[in-house]
Amino acid sequence: MKIRPFLITVMTSALFASPIVMAHPGGHDDDEKAMPKTCEQLADTKRYLSDVAYPEVKRLKKQCDAAKKKSAATPSLAPRSSSGSGN
Repeated sequence: MKIRPFLITVMTSALFASPIVMAHPGGHDDDEKAMPKTCEQLADTKRYLSDVAYPEVKRLKKQCDAAKKKSAATPSLAPRSSSGSGN
């Protein structure tokens, strides 16, 4: 039963070391990403947040999705070229 005090010591030191490690930069992988303001920024998930748990991101995503649907529903009119035949 000599291992019990050793295990208690290890568990206690891990308990106290965890908050200290997490408090320092680089102690955890928590990327500080900026809040997107445009649809292009929302698409860039490496630099900007894309988590819809944030109300601002959710609202922007709805706006971007609506704009995509609207542009897809509207047929694009090709400009007519004038014929040079003169008939």
